Amino acid sequence: MSAVALSPDAPAIRLCHVVKWPDYEGFGFNLHSEKSKPGQYLGKIDEGSPAQLAGLREGDRIVEVNGINISNENHKQVVERIKAVPNETKLLVVDPLADAWYKEHKIIIKNSLPTVKQCHNPVPRPGKVCTR
Repeated sequence: MSAVALSPDAPAIRLCHVVKWPDYEGFGFNLHSEKSKPGQYLGKIDEGSPAQLAGLREGDRIVEVNGINISNENHKQVVERIKAVPNETKLLVVDPLADAWYKEHKIIIKNSLPTVKQCHNPVPRPGKVCTR
């Protein structure tokens, strides 16, 4: 691993473990892709959803689904990977600034980097959603 990967200014990568709640339909996020740019991105994140409370944010690029790099997979394949594990999924994501930083420093994003931050939503569903 290169020394730059350990740089203090390296932005966090988030490994978000999202678990469905019995009284909530779905994870609370939309998968989004554009023909003009490669990759799968998170679209709308529902307020108070498992996805939001697990740390997912609109515009995040998905790097891995359940430990598998999805950079060469299409939308349908990524959806299938998410659905492969019932009621939960683990998404390795980067926000646009982090994505640009790692590309600029030519560092391949993966779940073994020291900058990975583990996130997960509370189970069971909390009574109140904490706002920032």
